Amino acid sequence: MAAEALEEEAKRLGHTIKVETRGSVGAKNQLTAQEVADADLVIIAADIEVPLDRFDGKPMYKTSTGLALKKTEQEINKAFVEATPYKHTAGASQSGGTEEKKGVYKHLMTGVSHMLPVVVAGGLIIALSFVFGIEAFKEEGTLAAALMTIGGGSAFA
Repeated sequence: MAAEALEEEAKRLGHTIKVETRGSVGAKNQLTAQEVADADLVIIAADIEVPLDRFDGKPMYKTSTGLALKKTEQEINKAFVEATPYKHTAGASQSGGTEEKKGVYKHLMTGVSHMLPVVVAGGLIIALSFVFGIEAFKEEGTLAAALMTIGGGSAFA
């Protein structure tokens, strides 16, 4: 949502922008080396650590995703005023041990993201079975019984 807000506001202000996003499934719409080189300004709107070494020497402004979403115009204007050249230091790189943990965490969160719609759908189907009465599902052969079986009969047995 913050990415969309930044894109819309930058367009409204007459700026050309490309937004790279990072989520549980990794980076999307990644910036190329040429796009980074051509950029006049880099805005980092993130609440997590992101790799910054490729932006070495570029004017950079950091903000939170919340501010980028709620006060988009203010943050874009502030970025042009307060951006400072980024200097990558060797200590800023991450160790290999944390990368492994992030990899496992990334895969776990991806699994959760894929299972969430299934869990929600099961809950909705159970709720639909209650429309016919809180105990209507106990009568075999009814739509309520079928919905309860599909939504959670096996899960809660």
